[in-house]
Amino acid sequence: MNVWFGWLILTAATAGVVSADGGKSSPKVADESFDNRVESWFRAESGKPLKRAAKQPPLRPGSGNYTRAYSYSIVGFAARCFRLGEMPDEANAALVENARHYLDNPKDIIDRDSFHWHADIVMRLIDMYGPEGTVHAGRLTAETEAVCLKPIWLYVKESAKHNKPDHATTKTWHFHSTENHHAMDFSLHWHFAKIARNKSDYRDLKFDDGSSLEEYYRAWSEYILVYCRERAKKGVSIEIMCPGYNSVWLKGFYNFRDFGDPDVRRSAGMFLDLYWAYWAQEQLHGVEGGGKARIRGVNGLKHAIHGIPALGWFYFGIGEKPKIIQGEINALLSDYQPPSVVAEIARSARADGPYEIRQRAQGLGEQGVGEAVMSDNMKPNKFRTDGGGIIRYSYCDPAFTIGTLMTEARPNKDWVAISAQSRWQGVIFGDNPAARIVPVVRPEGKARDVLNGQWSAQSKGSLITQKLKGNKAGGPMIVWMPLEGMGEPVRDGDVVFVETEGAYAAIRVVGGKFKFTEKEVTNPSIEGPARVAPPGRVIVPDDDFAPVILEVMAKGDVGGIDAFKAKVKANQPVMKGSLVNYKTIYGDRLTFDTGQKQIPTINGKPVDYAPTKVLESPFLQADYDRGVVTIRKGESKKVLDFAR
Repeated sequence: MNVWFGWLILTAATAGVVSADGGKSSPKVADESFDNRVESWFRAESGKPLKRAAKQPPLRPGSGNYTRAYSYSIVGFAARCFRLGEMPDEANAALVENARHYLDNPKDIIDRDSFHWHADIVMRLIDMYGPEGTVHAGRLTAETEAVCLKPIWLYVKESAKHNKPDHATTKTWHFHSTENHHAMDFSLHWHFAKIARNKSDYRDLKFDDGSSLEEYYRAWSEYILVYCRERAKKGVSIEIMCPGYNSVWLKGFYNFRDFGDPDVRRSAGMFLDLYWAYWAQEQLHGVEGGGKARIRGVNGLKHAIHGIPALGWFYFGIGEKPKIIQGEINALLSDYQPPSVVAEIARSARADGPYEIRQRAQGLGEQGVGEAVMSDNMKPNKFRTDGGGIIRYSYCDPAFTIGTLMTEARPNKDWVAISAQSRWQGVIFGDNPAARIVPVVRPEGKARDVLNGQWSAQSKGSLITQKLKGNKAGGPMIVWMPLEGMGEPVRDGDVVFVETEGAYAAIRVVGGKFKFTEKEVTNPSIEGPARVAPPGRVIVPDDDFAPVILEVMAKGDVGGIDAFKAKVKANQPVMKGSLVNYKTIYGDRLTFDTGQKQIPTINGKPVDYAPTKVLESPFLQADYDRGVVTIRKGESKKVLDFAR
């Protein structure tokens, strides 16, 4: 099974992780709060024995065994037992078994796809339930703790050769591998050093550079402060709104917030507040709207409930109840909850009508060299923060969210891959979680991802996009929509019209020539259910580089489908050489250079890829490079001051 999707398609029966039965046997709770949703979730599993997920063979030559699901099943079982105070012997034995697997298979420790995904959860269990635990001391025994720390020390010692708390020179924008791997790595470094520095077996040990664990802990604590500050100053995320990767990226921050020194606790808590406000203002039915990155394979054509949407259900009671939890365990064992102003945004942001969101994000830079296992051949990604990069623009109506990542038409070499990889744009609708329209460049042949696939310009509910000449592994540009949750699309000349319960949409291929069919969309490099999109319809332009215009309007803003069609048809795109001139159904004027040389304009002004605001919406405001974020909803307000 492929590494990137294997953990997403596990079922509770095969994974053996903390799971729920869809509510069939979960006890009813009078108070539908976060605490009660979490309690109900764990209670639904009470008394059930450990069900181990299988250990899988290496994903590629030279890698360790692929044991992520196996270890998640172990720590999920232990977390439930310790929290509920049941089966302590079985829970301790399971953690020892897991640790001994890695001691017996040392290559699995340094494999990027297995060990650090669960090890920070082990550290949380030690901090909460170990011999000096802050919640129920002694449920995790001293003997279990001693065995569990051994493979984690081997991981940290080896990783320390490559990953340094060097914020003075990098400002945290140079790092190995991906955003989520990097965070899982340094959160494990920090947490191990925090605990082991006071243990007789470890406190006198040194890293290869001569540092002690005490010095290492202090250095990573300072790094965490700078990391949180830099994301508030220059852009929250690189793997933008990716529900799976964002959830594992964040899981260490719950540990910082719960177990760190006061400054670390404060900074990590603010960072979690920032992330959840960032997510809350844009989601519909628990699904992230707007432009995204690393939405791999056919995932962008599906409704996801794992990762961040799962936590959205626990925190706010919105979206669908998740079927399994894995990397979310740290959040469920934490007493952190988003502040009330964020909960208000999540539940009622659309109440006052449509609004716009603009956000800066980083992505330009020098691509590093990654390895399946830690090695001396690794080179870090080096992100630039000295100029423009990405403007993330979303238009949020009560009936829909439409958004994109606006970038210049740059060659692929200008971008760090995790930013350019599998970028998503399009519209999601408020009346059905499955309903969406996605204009995207699909991978070519058996490629997993497209890098730097498309560019775009958007104002309000009108988006124009085109396949980029500077892409890597790009196949056809398509526009995809599902059969579920949407009416029957109708082709009318060069436009396809479709409606949902609350909105109308129009898709136009500039030049007018395209195929429109029902078609299965798959990812040929993946096996299993994750490779196939839901049943859907596909628009494929005859000219692969023909611009596509997507426009969406709420039904309440236009007098019926005929009026909407008339509005769309009245605004024909005009070509002047390579330049498309277009007046949108909202009355805005866009220019878009199909030659991919000129910056698009909106109402006569070129798109500004480096505005003075890093966050700008009715709910989130922050100046670029300042580090002070204001969260607001109505009369409620919270200021996050990362600068002090």
